[in-house]
Amino acid sequence: MTQIADPQSFDRFALDYDRFVSLLPGQNTAWLLGLGLKGKRALDAGCGAGHAVEALADRFEEVVGLDLSAPLIEIARAKRARPNVRYVVEDLSGLKDDDGFDLVYSHTMLHHLEDYRAGLEHLKSLVRPGGTVALIDNVCDLYPTPPRKAYTWPALWSFPSEIRRVGLRDAWFQLRFWHSRPWLAHLLSDHYLSREQFRELYGSVFPGARFDDLGFALAMAWTAPPSGGDVQ
Repeated sequence: MTQIADPQSFDRFALDYDRFVSLLPGQNTAWLLGLGLKGKRALDAGCGAGHAVEALADRFEEVVGLDLSAPLIEIARAKRARPNVRYVVEDLSGLKDDDGFDLVYSHTMLHHLEDYRAGLEHLKSLVRPGGTVALIDNVCDLYPTPPRKAYTWPALWSFPSEIRRVGLRDAWFQLRFWHSRPWLAHLLSDHYLSREQFRELYGSVFPGARFDDLGFALAMAWTAPPSGGDVQ
């Protein structure tokens, strides 16, 4: 269940990535918060710099943010610390928790795993009976790895509207980030499922799950049976 390609690639641009995500308010949390979930314990697997963790901290008594990138976790601890939040530098496969979580969440992390199914099964094992697994990952129906122009051209086209939205300084930063070598190298190492493959794989691990199309990604929400058994 280890990560593929360069598992530390986010380390090289952690500060810029945090700024980039900060300029996209709601993109990482709108669907998740729209589920209306509350409870005692939540997990964000692949939490990055803690944007979703910060939002979940208002709805759960305890939130654990897990990420393999130490620089991103350092940013999270510095900028998004809460009394009820704990950040952990760890590979997903190394996370063991006997208490379980009322919410197990992950956003665009699972495609980085060498064994995608094993990652899904491990996340499923961490949810409490009656709890929810909420997962989002990128999908692409045309090709497993989108070409460079799939990222750079939309960034150019949207530049004028981004100036109006965030101002020239931040829009110029976004444009440069989309064209930066480290970020593009990371994107061009990604390998995505198609929508059909996503629904087939996730549905086989989480029978009866709900799927929502977010355009760039698919989202899945699944409620664990109160008994802890599988839904047929």
